[in-house]
Amino acid sequence: MAEFEPDVIFEDAMFPGIILAKSISLATTSKRYPDYLEVKQTVWLELDDRINPSHLSVQCAYIYNDNLYLTDKKGNIAYLDCEMRYTENATAIRKAHPEYKAVGGMKASHDDMDAGHFGVALGQHPSIAMEQDRVKNRYGTWRNFERSWYKLSKAGHSVNIKAVFVDDSGEGTYSPFWCIRETIDGEYSDYNLTNDDSQS
Repeated sequence: MAEFEPDVIFEDAMFPGIILAKSISLATTSKRYPDYLEVKQTVWLELDDRINPSHLSVQCAYIYNDNLYLTDKKGNIAYLDCEMRYTENATAIRKAHPEYKAVGGMKASHDDMDAGHFGVALGQHPSIAMEQDRVKNRYGTWRNFERSWYKLSKAGHSVNIKAVFVDDSGEGTYSPFWCIRETIDGEYSDYNLTNDDSQS
């Protein structure tokens, strides 16, 4: 039984909302995660670790510093709770980790998909990537979010991102939409995004 009151997020986007009723310890904190996800394995990642993001372990908590990535029964990233922290040498880190391309480009499981990082320039592990629409990832909504988080974190603001990924098709790493809670200096906003180029 949880020792805290469960938090409910994305009430407007997903009925009846996502209940964060479980918790897991990270490097310097603990984080809650959805009650419908099971964690049967925990993998602590270091910067030099290389994993194939298209073949993640099922029902696994991947932990990198104070960033949490959870997979579902199919090995797809289903939830994450990450601290967006400015990283000065992001380009060099990305070049040293070509394994992220396993979910994008010519190897993508779906047409027009890109290997979308969740912010290497924002302190995320370079192996963690998900398929995102190519246009949106490079030029659209997602890119605009990343630029905003980058500027805020570089300026010293606290930026936390929680995201629930939804895959109705059950194929590959592609999620047709996701819900995002953006918390900046303690104030949050929720967004519901479709994974296509209709939002720019």
